Amino acid sequence: MTYTFPRFRPISPTFPGLLIAACLGWFWQSQPAQAHASEQALVLLLPTNLYILAGCAAVVASILGVALLSEARLLAAFKPLSLLSVKLPGSVTHVISIVSMTFLFAISAIGAFGTHDPLNNLFSLTIWAIWWVGLVVAHGVLGNLWHALNPWTGLYHILLGYQSAPPVLRLPRACGYWIAVLVFLAFGAFEIADPAPDDPVRLTKFVLGYWLFTFFGMMLFGARIWLSRCEPFTILFRLIAAISPVRWLPRLSIGLPGWSIFSLSKPPVSLAVFCLILLGVGSFDGLKESFWWLAKIGVNPLMFPGKSAIFWPSVIGLLALNAALVCVFAAVVYIGSRAANARLVPKDRVPFVTAFCWLSLSIIPIALGYHFAHFFIYFLVNGQYALLALSDPLTHGANYLGLAKTQVTTGFLKTKDSVQVVFFIQAAAVVVSHVVSVLIAHGLTARLYQSKRATLISQIPLAIFMILYTFFGLWLLATPRGM
Repeated sequence: MTYTFPRFRPISPTFPGLLIAACLGWFWQSQPAQAHASEQALVLLLPTNLYILAGCAAVVASILGVALLSEARLLAAFKPLSLLSVKLPGSVTHVISIVSMTFLFAISAIGAFGTHDPLNNLFSLTIWAIWWVGLVVAHGVLGNLWHALNPWTGLYHILLGYQSAPPVLRLPRACGYWIAVLVFLAFGAFEIADPAPDDPVRLTKFVLGYWLFTFFGMMLFGARIWLSRCEPFTILFRLIAAISPVRWLPRLSIGLPGWSIFSLSKPPVSLAVFCLILLGVGSFDGLKESFWWLAKIGVNPLMFPGKSAIFWPSVIGLLALNAALVCVFAAVVYIGSRAANARLVPKDRVPFVTAFCWLSLSIIPIALGYHFAHFFIYFLVNGQYALLALSDPLTHGANYLGLAKTQVTTGFLKTKDSVQVVFFIQAAAVVVSHVVSVLIAHGLTARLYQSKRATLISQIPLAIFMILYTFFGLWLLATPRGM
């Protein structure tokens, strides 16, 4: 169902960014507006073309603005304010890890033997709504909490922490972060393509199996090596925490979002690819629900046959989109670096691999922004179910939090005005994440090149990529869904 909105006035081209926005507006003004599906509960008509136009214009304006800003001032803006020294004894983090592991095992028993309803089972709700959605977003705000919350290091310290013997096996340096890349893709396939990823019993087997897999990896190769190079969620949380305005250790420091990225060492190619698949998995998670994708794989969204029927198309689509994203990003960086290097003497030229590895870090804010936008409504609804399940974890009629008479509400999805607010929050998250990425990418590039002209030239293809991905992300939010 579509509705053609009245034509809006062309925007005055007094500023280059607004001129581009006006051109986009001319292209859009006769197009039908897409309907916005909110968790497939309803489809409401919103002028989403206006949101997409404004979002792309904001990213264009940020690109033009940062181009006019001197590199010295931009890099100075990312310098943090150091407040005080923080010393957290290792014993504290180990105790927290033991508590986290104990909690995981306790709710795993609920997952295995409790109710089979995912909306009433505390295990399913904790894993997906609290851990995968809430904790990931929390790391982008509060910094690296997983360093203490992970459920492995406490037990490892008890068993092997006082031994000085080297690990049983040595992980070859050539492995890099490729194990983490493969494991995270497998996790993405489970979340996206599995017929019932939130089934409590099925999810319990998956989580406990992964806990054992990780712990045995730590036992064989050492905790530090395995967690830092092979365990994808430790790596993910560390990368997401790098764009937080807060860093706790070794000193409490605050600054602009993304300031910690400038203190990182150059990532290897495998870690650069990992940064990109964080975005790719999140993007396909939204794309797989769209009418466009379902039409491509020959599925009628009004007669959805179930996830089992589209398992392999989903897996192939996930892998294909991630491969395409890595190739496109590499091509964008290659074109930019080649154009910039052509105007530099050999000693000032920046190798393509160096530029690719550094600029991959600028993708992290976009991945977090998409994660927040994609799961925002899910968290609003399932977060309520999680509180109710916590109030009665064994579903025996307990009322520990006094929420027995509380009803889960989805009232914010029932009116056009409230859905418009929800969509605005989601769209803002996508746009702001792209703006932060633009600033980080320009700052990283300014450190690579000695010439401002070379910096700007190398950024042109990446700027176009950012604008197009903003359009893609906002389209994903606005397009009708059929799953």
